[in-house]
Amino acid sequence: MTRTKRMLINKTFTKAHFGYNDMKQLTRFLTLCLLLTGVSALTGCNEGENAASDLDVMELIDAHMKNFEETWATGDGSLLGAFYAEDAVRIASNRQKPLYGRKAIADHFDLGFEQDADDPQLSLKVVAARSVGNDLILAVGEWYGTSERKGAWFNLFQTDGASVISLFDNAMTYNPTNDLSQVERLYDEEYVGEGSDMVNRAIERYTSNLNAGNIEALAEQMFEVDGIQVSHNGIFQGHEELVAGIAPPDDGVTMTAQGYGYLPVADDLVLNWGGYHAKNNEGALLAFGQWGNLLRIVDGDIILIVEAAGVYSGN
Repeated sequence: MTRTKRMLINKTFTKAHFGYNDMKQLTRFLTLCLLLTGVSALTGCNEGENAASDLDVMELIDAHMKNFEETWATGDGSLLGAFYAEDAVRIASNRQKPLYGRKAIADHFDLGFEQDADDPQLSLKVVAARSVGNDLILAVGEWYGTSERKGAWFNLFQTDGASVISLFDNAMTYNPTNDLSQVERLYDEEYVGEGSDMVNRAIERYTSNLNAGNIEALAEQMFEVDGIQVSHNGIFQGHEELVAGIAPPDDGVTMTAQGYGYLPVADDLVLNWGGYHAKNNEGALLAFGQWGNLLRIVDGDIILIVEAAGVYSGN
């Protein structure tokens, strides 16, 4: 029995005097007991249903990824495009700007197959998947390609219960070694529409904590308790892993970020994406890439459910 239930029952007993009014009070007490028992029973049922639902979600995503792998082996970008919603957004570490829409995503896959046409191979691992709404599923994991290439990914799916389709996809390469100082930095148009004030406040909180090396404050202020970061350094879940895994910039290096897009997907959930770069005190560009996050709106601000950010890996 919870502390709240005990307090309610003890309070009821204290007021009982066993007259007419006492009988009314006793009746109320018994009714309260029945109600609380019912709530406990329902809570127990819901916990079991959630556990089963989590299992179903993982099986659904595993099956989807297996299908994606098999379709990838065909080397046909148009077939892969069918895994994405018509207005889906995709961020890839070998691009400097997001891909908007199914056709752009399919064309980008075709371009990649043309550049690496020998034997297209892809293996996908699901690290975590869970429902975040009536018809929304987040999933994160790792990918393994040819020539020992590997990386991480984040997807937000919409589901009808039997299948899923990707609304948002962010894939990055682990620890790319390109000399980014010789690459011209390109930007997408900065987002200034609905929610941009929340986005800018969140970017300011994130980057100020990161640049100051306040990683514990960053995790506490910016992530949900079970929040996830997917990056070119790995996948970290929960505040303890986030604090251990997020590294602040080196001395004399400052990280800056820009927002490119904002898409509400539920009453309190939004997708938000953009770019970032790191410069030293002399203004030299040291690193840059893109990010794409799933966030929850809480009291007029946004906090991270999933942050996904990768360094530009080159074409």
